[in-house]
Amino acid sequence: MSETRCYICGHRECEERSVTYVYRRHGDYLIVRDVPCEVCLHCGERYYAGTALLEIERRFMAIYEQAAQPYQTVQASVVAFA
Repeated sequence: MSETRCYICGHRECEERSVTYVYRRHGDYLIVRDVPCEVCLHCGERYYAGTALLEIERRFMAIYEQAAQPYQTVQASVVAFA
């Protein structure tokens, strides 16, 4: 457990976890599993290393520019709340 202070709620209890991150750019999405981050145990706010976010963006661009392929593609339904 980390003593990092949460910028949202101020608590100091954060835990390292692997989470699913949804990256969105220009209406396209990339779902990335097992992304390391710190999670505030009080409010749930997530903190990602800059290097992890840059790697997600790099992978998105490689797929978007067709230089790489995702290992899985999913179909999702979209609805409006109102």
